[in-house]
Amino acid sequence: MMVQNLKNTFVIAQKEFADNLWSPRFILMVIVFTLVVFSSSYNSVNSVINVSNFSFLAGFLTVTQTIAIFLPLLGFALGFDSVVKEKKSASLNIFLTHPVYRDNIITGKISGAMITLLFVVFISVVSSVGTNIIISGMKVGWFELERTLIFAILTYLYMSIFLALGIFISTSVNSEIKSLIYGICTWLVLCVIYSAIVVMIASAVTGQSPMYLNNNDEVLDLNEQLTKLSPVYHYAKPVQDQPGLTTGGVSRGKIVKNTLKLFDNRYTLIQWLEEYWENILVLTVTPLILLIMSYISFLRQDINGE
Repeated sequence: MMVQNLKNTFVIAQKEFADNLWSPRFILMVIVFTLVVFSSSYNSVNSVINVSNFSFLAGFLTVTQTIAIFLPLLGFALGFDSVVKEKKSASLNIFLTHPVYRDNIITGKISGAMITLLFVVFISVVSSVGTNIIISGMKVGWFELERTLIFAILTYLYMSIFLALGIFISTSVNSEIKSLIYGICTWLVLCVIYSAIVVMIASAVTGQSPMYLNNNDEVLDLNEQLTKLSPVYHYAKPVQDQPGLTTGGVSRGKIVKNTLKLFDNRYTLIQWLEEYWENILVLTVTPLILLIMSYISFLRQDINGE
């Protein structure tokens, strides 16, 4: 029985991956985002290539912000209709007429989407690293390859949060349009204007303005704590040692331009992990919680009645 369940799950995951991979919508989005990542890498490296010997590493400064803000849309695009589309087309009922259980369906769909996301991250990182190497002309050693792999893993975990959010929304609504609208609104809040919202909330609660340098400790403290609720924060900190990359934010700390602790050879991997393990833990646990919520929600739904 267990072997049959695994086979069913694998077949559904394979179908989900193939449907995503050959979807015109998905192909168009991958092309657009790859061009955006390539362009940001090219411009970033060109801006420092004659100024600093960190041109390969500096290429990740702009591309990290591009990934943090724009690539979550791809995560939502993979997840927003993964379940609701099947419910509306009644294909789930057809699935369930075969010896396939609900947990096989949702596990297969999640697995297929996660594999597709892995492909997206691979394309994004390869386009960025390839651009950096070609433009800078630097020789890439083990250190750069090791840190690039970690960067790719962090990017995958970060995008998994938005994929999982998309899947959860898809299991919770009864319309693809609603799922899409909720996904876009969530992206706008978390990835575009979150920092500006947090600053306004912190200012309203404390009665202070972050612009008043002699009287802004309380507002900056509250702003810092609220910023930690955003997945962008936990992606930006271990990669760039910045508290956030969204619009309108403020920070107590001084940001050193063209510095990346992940790619700084003055820091060993152990030192980096000791400093940022909490952020990595959040990036790992958050998508797992969201996927478990989607799993439970799907199993408890009355599909026949929808």
